[in-house]
This record gives sequence, structure tokens and C-alpha cells, in this order.
Amino acid sequence: MKQIRILTALLLFLAGGQVFAQNDWPKPEPGPAPNASFPEFFETELDNGLKVFVVSNDAQPVITFRLLIKSGSEYDGDKSGVAEFTTDLLTDGTTSRTSLDFAKEADYLGLNIGASAADDQMSVSGSGLKKHMDKLLTLMTDALYNPVFPNDELDKLKKQTLSGMQSIKKNPDAVMGRLQITVGYNVHPYSNFQTEDEVSGITTADLAAFHKTYFIPNNSSLAIVGDVTPEEIMPVIEKYFGSWEKGTKPTNNFPTPKALSGRSVHLVDLGKTQTQTAIAVNTTCVNRSNPDYVPLSMMNSIIGGGFSGRLFANLREKHGFTYGAYSSVEARKKAGLWNASATVRRIATDSAFTQVILEMERLQNEQVESSELDMHKQYASGRFLLGLESPSTVARMVQNIDLYELPKDYYKNYVKHIMSVTPADITTMAKKYLGTDNLALLAVGDASVIKERLTQFGEVNLYDTDMNPLSESVSYELDIDAETLIEKYIAAQGGREAMEDIESRITEADVTFDFGMAKGEGMMKEIAKAPNKKYQNVTLSIDMGGQSQIVETESWVDGQHAVQRQPMQPLKALAGDELAKALEDEQFNMVLRYKELGYTVSVAEKKQVDDRVVYVVNFKRKHSNEEWMVDAETFLLHSKVETAESPQGAITTVIRYSDYRDVDGLKLPFSYAAENPRMQMQVSITSYKHNEDIPDETFVKDV
Repeated sequence: MKQIRILTALLLFLAGGQVFAQNDWPKPEPGPAPNASFPEFFETELDNGLKVFVVSNDAQPVITFRLLIKSGSEYDGDKSGVAEFTTDLLTDGTTSRTSLDFAKEADYLGLNIGASAADDQMSVSGSGLKKHMDKLLTLMTDALYNPVFPNDELDKLKKQTLSGMQSIKKNPDAVMGRLQITVGYNVHPYSNFQTEDEVSGITTADLAAFHKTYFIPNNSSLAIVGDVTPEEIMPVIEKYFGSWEKGTKPTNNFPTPKALSGRSVHLVDLGKTQTQTAIAVNTTCVNRSNPDYVPLSMMNSIIGGGFSGRLFANLREKHGFTYGAYSSVEARKKAGLWNASATVRRIATDSAFTQVILEMERLQNEQVESSELDMHKQYASGRFLLGLESPSTVARMVQNIDLYELPKDYYKNYVKHIMSVTPADITTMAKKYLGTDNLALLAVGDASVIKERLTQFGEVNLYDTDMNPLSESVSYELDIDAETLIEKYIAAQGGREAMEDIESRITEADVTFDFGMAKGEGMMKEIAKAPNKKYQNVTLSIDMGGQSQIVETESWVDGQHAVQRQPMQPLKALAGDELAKALEDEQFNMVLRYKELGYTVSVAEKKQVDDRVVYVVNFKRKHSNEEWMVDAETFLLHSKVETAESPQGAITTVIRYSDYRDVDGLKLPFSYAAENPRMQMQVSITSYKHNEDIPDETFVKDV
């Protein structure tokens, strides 16, 4: 079963970029710093405690109103989802309008009215032409003051939510979201998420009580952005919001989230259908009002700011673990997390974690170049100024000043603060918030493949998809010696006599593969003959970003010599250790002759892999080692671990064997699934032919 070796080596060769060269264009020098122009705004407070902000902008004849309630889903209590359901149903019927009536009146005049909830806040927004301002405010305040939360609309929303929860539990990214807040915010309500029981128990009475408690003027602010002046708009605001009655302002007695301490590992098992792992690395950082927020954001941009971030360059471009890797600063009102995340090939899970930690440490230990920092500062400044073109963004910013208790000139000086960040500041932020001794490593995927690999980082804490802790799986006692296991393996194959009768094998197969930036398919043919002769040909059609290319590789091993031909490379005669290993790799029916070959066989452990219990068998050879996973029930080969050299160094590949069928008295696999950090591959055998008349010249190639 050596077919996989040269095919894996070929794909690793391709993944290393030896066939498809990529342009390495120089990055343009950053331009001068943009000028900040955050607009002036008027601020006042009504007698009922409603704070009002007015931003005059006569660029367009439109007006935007945004009402912010300074409480969010952290006040849900024992029924997570109440805040979200309250805002979702706010416009679905009032005491004077049905949901359909409300929608018709808004649509007729082109008005946009909606509401939403987040952890620290809820909002009701409306926008439209200035000439329809009275109608806009009539509808907004009707929804704000007089919602009825119809039972039929609530039932419909609950059914949709419960249905979506089933897909959430199968979605690694959605489950990762639950895991992150569970681990990162622990005792604080920020860690809450909706469950089936809580959603099912929500009633219209719950929504009405929540609305009455938190939708009060002295717990809110109103931002107006558009073609109005304070003198013009304030009488209108008094008309529609002045009679809104005060309430008892809610108090926040929530416990402070505990900072992440020590290095911990957390895993949710979604089963063997997961060929990828959602990973995240979390550290505790700052709340939104912390003065470190701006330099911390710049540090974050350098390490994980999309295509220009270091994580992207490392995990995608250098190692090919993923399509993308990112990081973010989640700064809420009372707490914050720094998060690095990616979705990687499952066999690359531990390697990806290692590289994320490496980049965190590099940012602490190596000061960034000014040119790299300048590029990120220019991008952040430009993005901020571009956001000022959106009235809803401006409204949100002026309300954030009040919500997060920021300085009044916070956004006026925002670009100046960005541009003042220095390389030394980045190092300081990295040392302060990216310490690798106090972090949580999170993974959602196939535990049978990744759990053992994660133990190198610490004890693995297991959870179900509702974040309930799970106990460790049962340990397996080793109950067989190596010689007995080998005999059972031989018997399962068809017996020693049947295996000895086979002196040659011709194998043909179809191949499909995916190594991130390229996908393709092809054919493989292998001719093998005892004791250690082999010829192999692999022809692949590769599609990389719309560019197609046919590549072919061949190898010849005649028992004394070995020759290889890789794409775009001359013939290569192997020598030294490479030759010795190649001759050793191609021993025909090696398992029958391991003693005479001088190999040592041992059984390392008994454990579960995928959904099978297997024995881990180590073959210690003269020039390399092999690790087999032998099914403890059938004694057929379940999987194998191989190591091959690539342009990036040694890469470990796991090969899973399946679809065993009878062929000339032997049980042979008709399917191979190979996976390593850079690629995935499927080999489907189309035919095995035994004891054909094969001339020895087939295996000879002159260089």
C-alpha cells in the first residue's frame, strides 16, 4: 500500500509553489496622513432624561434618527433572547397598526424603520426624506410606545429561531461563537446564548415587561443626522419624545468577567464529518473606554488585519493551512477579548495554533518596522473617514461617546491618535495583551483526529454544542503483543499463503485533490513486483484560479537504484539516505518479511480513532519509521501516518483506508483519503491486477 507516497510528494511539491509562480509585486509607499473631519454636533437633554445629539448635514435631503437604549441582551435574565425578540417584534404590530399596516405606510413613502439588539444596547432607527419626517417619527414612536408583540408573530419567530438552532449546532463557526463567550466571559451575562428551552419559554408577557423596564427615556439617547439645524429639529423632538415618561434607570450589578489565566484548551466535538477545524486563540483585553483601545487596535491590525495581516501571510500564504486567518479586538462596555481565528484543515489544527502563538510572541519580541505600521495606520484612518459618509455610522459614533463614556472630542481626534501610534507602542500592547502564558485555545471539529494533538498545549476541556462540560472518554487497556497482532493482520488480509502467492500487483486509480489555492483530478498507475521493484506514474489536471495545467510525475525503483521525475525538473537519481529509504519503502509485502528485513515492531497503545477502536503499531525500520492504526475488531489497516519531505520541510500525512473488497483471495482497500496541513486528497482504486507478466525493464530508468 505504497501508492500514496509519490502522489503525496507530488502534491506537496505543487503546494510549495514550484509549478504556479505567484507575482511578488512591491507594496506602494503609504501616502500622507488624511485629514480628520468628524462633524460638530449639538448635545442637549430633555426633561425626561433623553439625551439628544444633532449632527447637521445638508449634503442630501434625507434625515436619520437613531434611538439608543443603553441596555442589551445582558439583561435577558434566565431567558436568553428576550432583548432580541423584543426588538424583532417592535414593528410587528402596535395598538393602532397591524404589522402589515405598519409596513405599507413605511414602504409607501420609502421609509426605512427597524430595530436591533446587541449585548450592551438596543436601537430603533428610521430614515427617509426630510419632507416625510413627521410620518417617519409617527411610525417610530408608535413602535416605541405602543408595541403589542402579537402571539402569532412571536410563535413564528420562535419556530424560526428553534429551527435555526439545529443548524447552529452543525456549524463550526456558530458553535465557536458560543465557545468563545463561554470561556472568555465566564461569570458575566456576556457569556449567555439562546437555548431551545429558553426560547420555547419566552412569552409576550416577558417581552412587554422587558420593554416597560428598559425602554425609558432616561436610559436612552437619540441621534439625528441630516439636513436640519438644532433650532429647527428640537421642537419636533419635544413633540414626539418630550412626553415619554421616565422610568427607574436599571442598575448593573453583574460580576466582572474573570481574566483568562494560564493556558487552557477547549474543544467541541462535531464528529468525523468535519474535515476542517474552526480554531480561535483568545486573550483578555480592554473594555471600550480604555485609553489603550486605539494602539491595541493598531497592534491587532498588524497581526490579523485581513490580507495585510501577519496571520494571513503565515497560515495561508506560507503554510497553506487555511483560506484566511484574522484577529479582532472585541471591546464591550464592561469587558473585552482579543481573538485570533481561522478555519483550518483538521490535521493542521495543532500546527495552526503553534503558528498563531509564534506570531503573538514575534510581535512581543521584535519591534515592527515603521513602514509596516504606517501602512496599517493609513488603512485605519481611511476606513474611519470613509465611514463618516454614512449618516447611521455618524449617529452611532456620537452615541458611543455617551454610551461608553468617551471624551467629547474622541472622534474629533481619532485619526490623530491613530497616526501617533509608534512601533514601540505596538510592542508595549503586544506584551500587555498577547501574553502567551494567559490564553485560551479553542477548537471546534473532529475530536477523534484533533484531541490528542491538542494535549501538547495543555489538558483538553470537552464540551457539547450547548457548552455543557463533558467527561473524558474511557481509556483502553492494551491487550495484545506485536507478533500476535501482525499474525491477526495477515489473517485478516487473507492469510499468509494467499499473500505469498502474490508476487506482483498493477494498481490503477482516479485521484481528486484540494490544496487550497488549487484543485484538480487525475489518474495514477503503479506497477509493483517482489521483492522491492516499482514503477509509478501520476498525471493530474490542476486548476488554480482559472489557470489549468497538466502535470505528470514518474518514479522507477529497480531494487538497487531509484529515479524520479518531477514537473519542470530533470530526472533525478536518488543516492545516499534518499536511495536507502526509497528501497526500503518499496518492499513488497513487507509485513510478511519484517523480521528478515531487521525491522522492530511494537504496539504503542489502544485508542479510538474516528468511530473505531484501533491499535497503534510502530514499525522501526533502518532508515525511517512507520505508524499504523490497525482496527481492533477487523484487524484491517484503518489508517497510516507517513512523513514526506516538501519544499517547506517535513510534512506529516494521515492516510485513511476504506471500502475493503475481496481480490484474488485478499482483502484490499479501494479507497484512500489522505490529509495533511497543506492538502486533502481522495484516491479511488479502479482495478488491482495480480501476477501479470511484467518485464524487469519496466522498473529501470537511465539518467
